[in-house]
Amino acid sequence: MTRKSNPQVAASAHSGRPRQPFAIGSGTPRMLLVDVSKPMRRLLVKMLRKSSPDILVAVAGSVAEAVRMFDMLRPKTILLDLHLPDGSGLEVLRHAMALDPYCMVVVLTSRADAKTRLHCFEEGADFVFDKSDAFERAVETARQASRRQLARTPRRPIPRLSISADFVLENPSGLHVLPAARLVKLASEYRAKIEISHGDRTADAKDLMEVLALGAECGAHLAVTATGADAAQGLAAIRSLVAKKFHDDFAPVRRIRPGKCTNP
Repeated sequence: MTRKSNPQVAASAHSGRPRQPFAIGSGTPRMLLVDVSKPMRRLLVKMLRKSSPDILVAVAGSVAEAVRMFDMLRPKTILLDLHLPDGSGLEVLRHAMALDPYCMVVVLTSRADAKTRLHCFEEGADFVFDKSDAFERAVETARQASRRQLARTPRRPIPRLSISADFVLENPSGLHVLPAARLVKLASEYRAKIEISHGDRTADAKDLMEVLALGAECGAHLAVTATGADAAQGLAAIRSLVAKKFHDDFAPVRRIRPGKCTNP
């Protein structure tokens, strides 16, 4: 039976409230569309639904939303913009490659100079298109990739023993006891050395007392560095935890702007 569309998936990133993990057949083509502009997302979804109504399209407008949607949906294709309000689309690319190096990533950006293209390819992207002159080609490439109509060799990012990322805490309690404990437990599952910096302090992510001593509250900016053979996987796991606001599941969450926090 052909699945036409899933309005809940397409609408989830607009509201910031994914309701539950998706029950999707293993053969359903899945795509994650990431772009900061709501009109652009609507246009892209409309184009994809018109040409390929069988493709399940999820949308996101930020790094945090994209990470949450990727973890829930595990799409085999991402159509990705690089300029997002809470960071770079490269963070989404790194996250996808760490968890599924077979995921095909099509970058569609307003800045596709040689340096940007090279950086994207180094991180594992398969295609890089310029919005100004290759918009329809990018959409068609993503459509064909989702249906596996393109022959491809899985791209893997250039191995790095040390990798870093910046995060903003959006959970109301910041790195209080429970979130900090979850972070320490998660970091301890990886062999990589993981350090967290906040202000002028740096903590071992596997040491609860050091993490608590950071005093990171809601809205705090953290720099996380992982060093070791499984550094990318460890950082991806922490990225997922922060994106979920330290929840164990994908319960509905309310979008909170960095620095504007509410009480639990």
